[in-house]
Amino acid sequence: MPKPEQLKRINDINELIKLIASIDRRTFYCESKNSVACFVFGKRGKLFFVDNYTGEWVYPYELGHGRANGFSHGGNMWELVNRFREFIITGQYGHLRDYKEIWAYSREGCQKIRQKAKEIGFIESVDYPYSFREWQKAN
Repeated sequence: MPKPEQLKRINDINELIKLIASIDRRTFYCESKNSVACFVFGKRGKLFFVDNYTGEWVYPYELGHGRANGFSHGGNMWELVNRFREFIITGQYGHLRDYKEIWAYSREGCQKIRQKAKEIGFIESVDYPYSFREWQKAN
């Protein structure tokens, strides 16, 4: 069974997913089904990601060969889902690869997402390179 701190983190991550689904591209939201993706613990305490488009419960563990069956997003979102899973289970900081070329979100949208992610303890800093060129200059 999930520990109380894991239940808090799953609620926090689900709130972050709702925010991501509410702005700019609205990733993790399916308009035709009016559904937002989320994480749930199954009956035996196993963690699942419920896909917003397929409605399937996806086991969110890196597979090595593409994404999981029932997952309707691309590789960057699969990586993010796996970072969310790791945070929910362990409480360790996650990672948002979110300069605009990957997310296709506005600077303001990315800032809102990062601020929420910092508030819940998923990331350490709201600062990030907004463009690939900024990232190249910093590295």
